[in-house]
Amino acid sequence: MAGFYPGRHRRGCGGISKKRKKIWGDKGGERLMKTRIIVAAAGIPLLLAVIFFAPLWVFGILVGAIAAGAAWELLRAAAPDTGLRIRLYAAVSAAVIPAGEGLGAGRPLLLLAVFLLVLLLFCELIASFRDEKPLDYTVVALGLMAGAVIPGLLAALVRLGHEGLGAVYVLLPFVAAFSSDSGAYFVGMSLGRHKLAPRLSPHKTIEGSAGGFACAIGMMLLYGVILRSAGFSVDFPVMAVYGFFGSLVCQIGDLSFSAIKRECGIKDYGNLIPGHGGMLDRFDSMVFVAPAIELLVLWVPAIVK
Repeated sequence: MAGFYPGRHRRGCGGISKKRKKIWGDKGGERLMKTRIIVAAAGIPLLLAVIFFAPLWVFGILVGAIAAGAAWELLRAAAPDTGLRIRLYAAVSAAVIPAGEGLGAGRPLLLLAVFLLVLLLFCELIASFRDEKPLDYTVVALGLMAGAVIPGLLAALVRLGHEGLGAVYVLLPFVAAFSSDSGAYFVGMSLGRHKLAPRLSPHKTIEGSAGGFACAIGMMLLYGVILRSAGFSVDFPVMAVYGFFGSLVCQIGDLSFSAIKRECGIKDYGNLIPGHGGMLDRFDSMVFVAPAIELLVLWVPAIVK
């Protein structure tokens, strides 16, 4: 989740930005909060409309766009000196993988996208040795992470749509991730006293983490109540497990991508989403939550029609 503190962008990696004054309650903070709320108020209904009313291939394209933006932002942050072509290879591959799932051609397109991505990345690496300063081999690893691993995990959102209950399942990761993020954010800002990982993310607190768990479990149970009122059979203890593990991997995902930002000396991956940062700032935790919820749905189903 994007931070609530001003920062600077420094190209390259290394170092941790110095601690900044909290701005909760000042005019800048209030404006940012209003922006975040407005964007969420506009975005959530649109997301729900796509999930429940649009064909699955439309949702696949949407997830592909998110994955492509995340791939571009990750390479721009972690490998700023790489050429435009490498970012483009990763972004196209990232877009194709979830879109293929939505079109029902997931495995063939996944194999094709990953094969071409690996081939093109290594061709770029080989060709770079004609120059005095060839590419670092880690660029290949970053390209694979951006163009194959991240979209492959995000594609779990689309795969859930192919399961028996479709949109009902697709909404589970969003309930877990967004409620955990919101709970951790607001509880941490109002009650946070004890730092969770001060060198990694100075403003995250143990109290905020606990709030994230509580909010995710509570919202997952509320979602279960709504589904039961709509005629579904719901196992509430298992729904609570969904909320707990969803929040756990959500917070791990948030800290994981925060570690990359700290190492690269940046505050946000981008500014595409007003008040939230870039695609990866908003959906970093979903990279972890979506596959975790998919596995739970497959192994321990909690909802039956």
